[in-house]
Amino acid sequence: MRRFMTSAAVICALTASLTGCAADGTQPPPMATATPALMDESVPPVARSACLAAVSNTANNGNVEITEMIYSEANSQVTVGVGPTRAPWRCLVSNSGVVANIMSMTNEGSL
Repeated sequence: MRRFMTSAAVICALTASLTGCAADGTQPPPMATATPALMDESVPPVARSACLAAVSNTANNGNVEITEMIYSEANSQVTVGVGPTRAPWRCLVSNSGVVANIMSMTNEGSL
């Protein structure tokens, strides 16, 4: 039995590029794929502008850009990138432009 397992592992190792097997005969975990950012154009321009202004004022940085938008009838979510590295900030805003909440999504404990 041991000889068979060794042979199977060798065969799998030789064909790993074709079959996706690891050298020990097991399947590797699936590769993570990046999820594209949502840019829901249903978010009203007034809500977008309100988030850009609120995040810019709170972060004390005028270098802001919307990186993601998700529309909702209650409050839309707008993710704003700040600075040259586009540090993410989440903004919840009504569709009439009233900002309900903004929050940095950066792990500030590591700064």
